Amino acid sequence: YQAALVLNPAFLDAHFALGMALADLGRRDQALESLRTVLSLDPEHAGARWVLAMCRTLPVDESEAEAARNRAAFSSELVELERWYGAQRVVDGSLTVGLLQPFGLAYQEENNREVLSRYGNLCTRLMAAWHEGQGLVPARRKGGSSGAIRVGVVSAQFHDHSVWNAIVKGWFQMLDPDRVSLHGFHVGSDADQETRFAAARASQFEQGKRAVRQWVEAVRDAQPDVLIYPEIGMSPVAVALASLRLAPVQVACWGHPETTGLPTVDYYLSAEDMEPEGAQANYTERLVALPHLGCFVQPGQVEAVVPDLGQWGIDARAPLLLCPGTPFKYAPQHDRIFLEIAQRLGRCRFVFFIFGEGGLSERLRRRLEGVFAGGGLDSGDFVSFIPWQNRAGFSGWLTRADVFLDTIGFSGFNTALQAVECGLPIVTREGRFLRGRLASGILKRMGLPELVAQSEQDYIASAVTLAQDVRYRQHVRSRIAQSRHVLFGDPAPVRALEAFLLERGRSSTPESR
Repeated sequence: YQAALVLNPAFLDAHFALGMALADLGRRDQALESLRTVLSLDPEHAGARWVLAMCRTLPVDESEAEAARNRAAFSSELVELERWYGAQRVVDGSLTVGLLQPFGLAYQEENNREVLSRYGNLCTRLMAAWHEGQGLVPARRKGGSSGAIRVGVVSAQFHDHSVWNAIVKGWFQMLDPDRVSLHGFHVGSDADQETRFAAARASQFEQGKRAVRQWVEAVRDAQPDVLIYPEIGMSPVAVALASLRLAPVQVACWGHPETTGLPTVDYYLSAEDMEPEGAQANYTERLVALPHLGCFVQPGQVEAVVPDLGQWGIDARAPLLLCPGTPFKYAPQHDRIFLEIAQRLGRCRFVFFIFGEGGLSERLRRRLEGVFAGGGLDSGDFVSFIPWQNRAGFSGWLTRADVFLDTIGFSGFNTALQAVECGLPIVTREGRFLRGRLASGILKRMGLPELVAQSEQDYIASAVTLAQDVRYRQHVRSRIAQSRHVLFGDPAPVRALEAFLLERGRSSTPESR
């Protein structure tokens, strides 16, 4: 795109495509510059206006102050976007829904209900105007029946992905097909053996590249009684479809653990062990907390490839603390935790994994470098960034590490389960919201609440104790081995989901929220 702009500096599409590419790479300031250029050339460019507002939520922020400024900027620009999409522009607005989503808001430990409600109302307004202009005739709905209810699942992750592995696969394995007829709508492009498994278990399975109108027609023709979106916020097509009323009852789930803000989504499936008291206040949907961890999972079958620490310049005698989160899960206000752990241990090694093309990981590395320097330490003596690992390689690091440091504010779930399978002690800080309580739910379910910190200082103390005290660490490993069976093969969440689906699916309309 840059080469094209050298040839033609006024090439509007190249400026916009460059802005989208930079946003995808997390290079917010450069993306904003490109988008402003688009608007200087064409003030009516709806896509540029939309993406410019959403860019404000991109991770990774350099500081807590920068995160606050961008959050405030997003709120104000969202108000301006609502105003700009007046009656004359609303019909074309559907083309922008999903272009870029406020995905990064979930990585700030703030209640996003109000701002996402504004965002959700805008999405539904634009998609309703589009739908009206399409001349689509709603399919004639069948009345209630004592037979199997029709449940549609719209997801871009019908493949080997954390959303599928943690949540959706259990539905396709365990829901009774005589009571629940599953209809899968794979709106993503990736396909593998898990995709084939889903297709084999479904009464109907649609996949392949399609326009939004074609997906609307496919869902409409299936006449689902209930429509579930496991990860709204992660797929452009999913958010466009979820902004429409395509089924009498529409449900979101915690594949992206944040409220959708969409008035067209009636319920939010979560888990009893992972929600705080008064959690309904965090959602625009009606919260449905399924038993225990809220999902049916099985242990993985992975043969670990244990790493050669010397290859990475890591002293095998130093405590090894694994930091497996993606860069945007590390909020800048928590960076000092690593410094304080290093100061107390004196010798240790934090291992992070390089994400994607490496730009976001580099920003995190620079942040940590500054924090360590401010504390009189060289981060190079304590911090390593190594290449992203395949499953066998990651399991090897879990097997070799001494402590698993969970991310604060947006916890890990699949990674925490993998750590448990490898017997690795986890340190987590219980968050204010579902997204910050995934690992703590796992630990409490196993009867290990002492590993769940309630403050950052408790988190640091727990990490230091586990790293230093070999006997205590072995004791924790033993307790994990004895209790982890409670996490796997639990039918209670699916049975509760089945009861919910049968009740709501046969009632034709959702209860008033």
